[in-house]
Amino acid sequence: MAPQKSDEVRSVLEKVWLNSRPEALGRLATLESFSENLRSGTPDQLSWERALSAAHRLAGSLGMFGFNEASSCAAEIEALLLDGPTPDVAATVGLVERLGMLLEETQASSGEPERRGS
Repeated sequence: MAPQKSDEVRSVLEKVWLNSRPEALGRLATLESFSENLRSGTPDQLSWERALSAAHRLAGSLGMFGFNEASSCAAEIEALLLDGPTPDVAATVGLVERLGMLLEETQASSGEPERRGS
């Protein structure tokens, strides 16, 4: 791809990501809520289903935007959740916290997405 076209595509993807980021953060909040329920010993079927959906969607969308490390982390969460509504607490909580840190890094001070794990 010509450098100019590549820059245009990158610019469009950055704009789409900036519009999509709030939705990604909402999905992270769903995972954090489930994680807290899991930690307190009160996970329920509905929150598990929502968390599973959020992890799946994050794994795909983050990968599409080039956030490979965050995408892999979300995929690991999804894999844990596929075992049922009471996955390993420490592993799930740790991965959700890690995903939160990775999502914080997706916005560089310049306003451009920061690519990690490429």
